Amino acid sequence: MNKHFFITGLAIFLATSTIGQKKNVTDAILLMRKYDPTGELAANKKTVAEAKNFIDLAAANPETAEDFKMHFYRGQIYYALIETATLEAAQNNGSPDLAALALYKESVIASFDKVRNDPKKTFKADAENFINAKVDFVFNIGILAYNNKKYEDAAKAFLAAYEIKTFLGETFKDAEINTSLAANYAVEDYLAVKKYDEALTFANTIAEAMPQNIDILISMVNINLQKGDVAATEACLKKALALDPNNKQLYYVLGTSYMDKKENDKATAALQKALEIDPNYNEALYQLGAHLYNLAVEKRNASVELDYKDPKAAQLEAQAMDLFKEALVPLEKYASQNADEKAILDILYKTNMKLGNIEKAKEYKARLDAIKD
Repeated sequence: MNKHFFITGLAIFLATSTIGQKKNVTDAILLMRKYDPTGELAANKKTVAEAKNFIDLAAANPETAEDFKMHFYRGQIYYALIETATLEAAQNNGSPDLAALALYKESVIASFDKVRNDPKKTFKADAENFINAKVDFVFNIGILAYNNKKYEDAAKAFLAAYEIKTFLGETFKDAEINTSLAANYAVEDYLAVKKYDEALTFANTIAEAMPQNIDILISMVNINLQKGDVAATEACLKKALALDPNNKQLYYVLGTSYMDKKENDKATAALQKALEIDPNYNEALYQLGAHLYNLAVEKRNASVELDYKDPKAAQLEAQAMDLFKEALVPLEKYASQNADEKAILDILYKTNMKLGNIEKAKEYKARLDAIKD
């Protein structure tokens, strides 16, 4: 009799315990119904903290630790912890606790992975829809910011969409591409007002999140070149080349940046390297030809300003002629790919005349005259 009473009592105790743990899940769910990401931050923080306490109790108890419904809501709650921490940091113009965010993210992924691997797939679609809705919301914020030319905000929103998608173990390619595009414009805005340190801080944020993104590294090469930091430029260049040793765009950007800094030999070498990788690289053909042609003009103008008896005048004239000859190679190839570009045909006509290539000059003059305005 006593034994029977004991067993009955134990069964009641266990049933009550299970109900208690399930109640923790229910209480967490009811609390999260009050949560509104666009609502008042303090109220949201309190709601999510209380919901976390209940769901943590349920997650720690063997009776509910493997419950798919519990994991579905646990994923949502821990995602809300990321949202509130991020929003609070933004409001305070600070940075969130990255270590805490990483732990929250691990919990979201772990719980949603459980749900998505449920053989019955009871909450699988719900979990995926939850994340995808968050992705779409943030991505659309990025589109709006981009259209309003708020490129830094746009890049951050696209990056957030990219990162949120990884919660499902997926790569959001459109968000990655848009992040690169918006980040490039944001860097250009910083460089236009010579805010090099701010540009680097911003670009580093993107690079840390997307370490395999070559476009961000190219932007960082450009920033450091503009800043005049040779060591940092070379470090970024090495990182970029390690990812893609045959990236013609990298050498093109490097060449144009050196041109801006009047480091002419380095500019020539970088553009020539781009053309070694792709001999038909249209932009590099134009840029190298224009670069060499402009250098030739500078040399020739400098020679004219000297007394004709000055030996330097003859040296400068000879250097100018050599540069004109060098410029012809990429410019002629460019003209073969862009037959109707009058400015280039005019340069080729005049340059060949300077060099005494009369028949060649006549050919370009005929092509030039044949183009109607």
